Amino acid sequence: MPVTAASIRLPGGRASNVLARQFVSTQLGAWNLRDPAGDALILACELVSNAVLHGGGAVAIRLARTGDGLRIEVTDRSPRPPSPRPADVDGGLGLGLVDDLSARWGVVPGRTGKVVWLECRLS
Repeated sequence: MPVTAASIRLPGGRASNVLARQFVSTQLGAWNLRDPAGDALILACELVSNAVLHGGGAVAIRLARTGDGLRIEVTDRSPRPPSPRPADVDGGLGLGLVDDLSARWGVVPGRTGKVVWLECRLS
């Protein structure tokens, strides 16, 4: 049976986005999944950026194949759930981008933090 999930821990800080991008790109290739619009890479990096900025410290990213796409989960140490910001606020595109590009997303609280997850379709 083929492997349908993969995960890594990231150190936090600026390197996390680069490492997340490499991980997602490599894993999509290993699974022969195409991301022609680059949505999976954009979404993964957005979740990781938010986790590093607001979660403080190391984060983890998990990818899981779904029927026609990909589930991306990012775990951080902050118990605070993310909240969308108005579009005119300076900073990253945040959850507005996640909401626009993903099929669906949500948050699962944990004992020592939370998991922010999303699902996106791939071709």
